[in-house]
Amino acid sequence: MTLIVVAEDDPGTLKLLTVVLEKKGHDVVAVSDGATAWESIQKLRPDVIVSDIDMPGLSGLELLERVRAHPVSALTPFIFLTSLQERRDMRHGMNLGADDYIAKPFRARELAEAVMAQVNKNHMRAQSLDLQVQAALTGALHAQARDLSDAYEERLARALNEQWPGGGTARKASHHDQATVLSAGLVNHGAWNSALSAQDMAQLLKRFYDSCGDTVFLFGAHSLQFLGDGVVAVFADGSAAPTSSPHGLRAAKAALALRKAVSGLNSFVQTLAPRNGLESVDLGVALHVGPVAMMRLDGLLGGAAQSVPVGETVMDAVALQKHAQYPGRTGITVSAQVLRSVTGAVHPVRRYLLALPHRVDPMDVCLVEPLPN
Repeated sequence: MTLIVVAEDDPGTLKLLTVVLEKKGHDVVAVSDGATAWESIQKLRPDVIVSDIDMPGLSGLELLERVRAHPVSALTPFIFLTSLQERRDMRHGMNLGADDYIAKPFRARELAEAVMAQVNKNHMRAQSLDLQVQAALTGALHAQARDLSDAYEERLARALNEQWPGGGTARKASHHDQATVLSAGLVNHGAWNSALSAQDMAQLLKRFYDSCGDTVFLFGAHSLQFLGDGVVAVFADGSAAPTSSPHGLRAAKAALALRKAVSGLNSFVQTLAPRNGLESVDLGVALHVGPVAMMRLDGLLGGAAQSVPVGETVMDAVALQKHAQYPGRTGITVSAQVLRSVTGAVHPVRRYLLALPHRVDPMDVCLVEPLPN
């Protein structure tokens, strides 16, 4: 619904303006002076402003000057109401940046058409901006791919000399105010447990872990933990990141790459049990963002030191991955917070509220897919 602030000091005209615009389905905030109009504009950020020129206190021309000078409201469409005596002021008003004007007495249809023209212009501007953002994101992703390709061999060679993620040079314990947590797990793991021997299942999981480790490392994961039939990876900004790309965008690209990489396990599953009619390998992947603490565990039972991600964000991500719905073979599920950070890089498929056992309130989530090539 379009929100319109209408400023007019004549009560009868103000009432008429309100009735006409509300009948057209608009949400109207009616005020009788310029100062109140300016307060409403700052607070509500309307889609269109309709204002008389001659008002007590702050005039319509002065109101327009304030609107155009403020960075938040500068592009808001502004329509003047003008009487015959005020026509001399219209040239000044148009020079100040008014978008249109309506002469008094006005016709209802004339007012509705003028407002609708500005609403349509707003929509066109927003669509144009979306295209520009998408083009910029596409360019950034291509640049990221080139950077990752150049850096990958060097980083992988260095990682092989360590017991990544928790080798002899394990990263120090830390806390991330904002990090994106990727949780991934085999969707039909239970069926394979029943059909495969323990040795065959170990081979399958070993290949799964290898695919996950290489993929999330390529996109600059800060840490990686293996949890039975799944993995948890943390992406954070900072000097350890391979590029300047935001952690949410890198995590989303890693999640999409994971699903593609794991699909290659299908042929291997069939070599293990060709007659068992096992389901195809499928992967559930979820992303959530928030504060993450890295708890350092030093050499438990003589093993290498490890940094383990802990906190509510990690718990939410793991639960989201286990309980989300995965109807497609290319989709991942992200929280609403992650969706805002990757808008333009993925295609939203379905948004819904998901109840999780450990949360009182349901989680606002969205199934997303990669953009078409």
